[in-house]
Amino acid sequence: MTFNMWHGGDAGKQPLSKSLEMIRDSGADIICIQEALGFGDHRPDNSAAIARELGWNHVSQDARAIISRHDVIETTPSKNGAKLKIAENRYVWVFNCHLMYIPYQPYQLADKPYGDFPFIKTEDEAIHWAKVARGDEVQKIANEIKQKMEESWPVILTGDFNEPSHLDWTKKAANAGLHPIKVEWPATKAFADIGMKDAWRVVYPDEVAFAGETWTPINREGEIHDRIDFIFFAGRKLKITNTQIIGEAEEKADIVVPYYPSDHRAVMASFKWQY
Repeated sequence: MTFNMWHGGDAGKQPLSKSLEMIRDSGADIICIQEALGFGDHRPDNSAAIARELGWNHVSQDARAIISRHDVIETTPSKNGAKLKIAENRYVWVFNCHLMYIPYQPYQLADKPYGDFPFIKTEDEAIHWAKVARGDEVQKIANEIKQKMEESWPVILTGDFNEPSHLDWTKKAANAGLHPIKVEWPATKAFADIGMKDAWRVVYPDEVAFAGETWTPINREGEIHDRIDFIFFAGRKLKITNTQIIGEAEEKADIVVPYYPSDHRAVMASFKWQY
């Protein structure tokens, strides 16, 4: 599961037990968390508290974390990735990211003020500003993942990209009125280019029929809803069997959690190990 907790769950003004309940009920056994730190002077790591309650392992990534019932064998020097032992002779590298949130191109394209950045109109401008915001981060993580793939490890990447998918903002979707223009978004494209697959789009390839919005359950005036939380995977050992969105209502989520605690819907992918 990839899950942006929304400032450790504190921003939603719900007890941490609500996030814990959602994780328990999901059945996921690897949770990659963004915005793990709560409010307060010392910014407590609420993902660590969840891991303790579950009796799970915890990999701190500053404001991010990977928690799992599986043993952690090692981590990358950057802590972006962790090697987990799924079973005897079964290992997977799990990477978790939270890419830069600003400038946010869907707002720039919609003339929606958000930081001191220009409004834009074209695909080229959107790609340019996306690379300004996240290009270096994406390249670093892609290089780390590519190394593990070249070593023949199965790899999973999760995260809040703060950028839509090139598989969603297509000409077909623009013609259907889902997005203002076609944009080949560079972050998701970079991971696809090294051989990773988008778990949601593998299961639901039609970007018009299955938008899969994760941003946001909150209906603010003038909000622009999109899919910016992803699970990517690579490796012959991983066969995807299902992908689900966890959220606040049946019309927006496959798994409904009353009083959903975050401003991002979570995404969960299920895999079967192939011999």
